Amino acid sequence: MTSPLLLAGWLLAVAAASLLLMARRTAHRRTELVVRACHELRGPLQNVMLALGAVEAGRPETARRPPLAALAVELTRASRAVDDLGAATTGRRGRGELRRIDLGPLVRDLVAVHDLAARSRGRRVELVPPTEDGATTVVGDRARLTQAIGNLVQNAVEHGEGTVRVGVARDAGHVHVEVADEGQGLRVPVELLVRGPRRGQRGRGMRIVTEALGDHGGRLRCAPSAQGARLVAELPAHGPRAAT
Repeated sequence: MTSPLLLAGWLLAVAAASLLLMARRTAHRRTELVVRACHELRGPLQNVMLALGAVEAGRPETARRPPLAALAVELTRASRAVDDLGAATTGRRGRGELRRIDLGPLVRDLVAVHDLAARSRGRRVELVPPTEDGATTVVGDRARLTQAIGNLVQNAVEHGEGTVRVGVARDAGHVHVEVADEGQGLRVPVELLVRGPRRGQRGRGMRIVTEALGDHGGRLRCAPSAQGARLVAELPAHGPRAAT
């Protein structure tokens, strides 16, 4: 017959082990949130510094396309990362605000600043002729969606090759943002890249993309490509044409 003291000891040991496991999981989540916020802060600040350097140097491309609106987009992305960093100590992310967003102008500004930054690497980021403004409207948190699309473009610049082409269009009730490069393509499927949070900077960025899109009812998918990676962020469209 089991002694009451022995049973109580086992129960206390199980409870202590459970509490320790919960504490470790909480600490791991907080650490991962801090690392992700720092990852998100590094990218836009780096792009802003490179773009400002191009402006200061008086490079020809800056005369043709003033990047002020584009810089504001990246600074908004950095601001959200700061909010996430502050909330990470509680195991949460910064709070967002849902509103109608036309992804056309947002993508155009992102391409502008990423192109200026990419030129320092001898690369280019080009905008594919977009659908008319207003047709690519979604409902979501602007800063979070900027993070997602910005990560797709930045990953293509940092890990791909050749010219990065970015397009936004609407089709069958969805808005699609496509990012394609001319490199060797993804070494592993997107599903494997995002399965765990510790697969390098590209894996962490892809995980941020998929979670942000998922929070907005969207998804990230690969599209067929003869060369390089071709990734598509898909979001539900908002407006009269959503059901067409």
